[in-house]
Amino acid sequence: MKASDSTLHFHLNGIDHGKAFSNLPEVVYGVVDLHGNCCQVSIINKEFATGAGAGAGAQVAIKKAHSISGRPADWNVQKVCEFIESIPNCAPYVEKFRSEQVNGAALLALDKKDLKEFLEMPLGLAVNVCLHLKKYEEKNK
Repeated sequence: MKASDSTLHFHLNGIDHGKAFSNLPEVVYGVVDLHGNCCQVSIINKEFATGAGAGAGAQVAIKKAHSISGRPADWNVQKVCEFIESIPNCAPYVEKFRSEQVNGAALLALDKKDLKEFLEMPLGLAVNVCLHLKKYEEKNK
C-alpha cells in the first residue's frame, strides 16, 4: 500500500510487513505476479473502501494458497478445509466442513446433491467443488 508519506508497505493476508520502499513518485503502477502459490489478489482503493476519502493509492492484498498434496482419500479434515477454502467463493463453507468432520474419504463419497442438501451450498458452488475435486484427482494420478 502506498502511504501518504511516499512509502510503499507490503501486505500479505491483510498484515502489514513493513516499509518496502521510500521516496516513491506520486503516481505508481502496481504489477502482481500470480505464478506459484498465490490463489487470490485483491486491489482495494482505500478511498472507496474506507469511505473517508483520505489516503493515497490502492492496497493489494495477496492470499497465499495452501499447499494441498496427497491423495484426497488420505486427507484429514484440515486438508479438506484447505481444499474447500482454495475454491473461489467456498471459504464461507469451511467451518461447516470442519464441524461435520468431513475428511477426504467422506468428501469423495459426497456428490453435488449431498453438498447442496447437507452442507447447504448453492448448486453452483456444489458443482464447482465436485469439478475441482475431479480436476485435482486427474492432475495428481
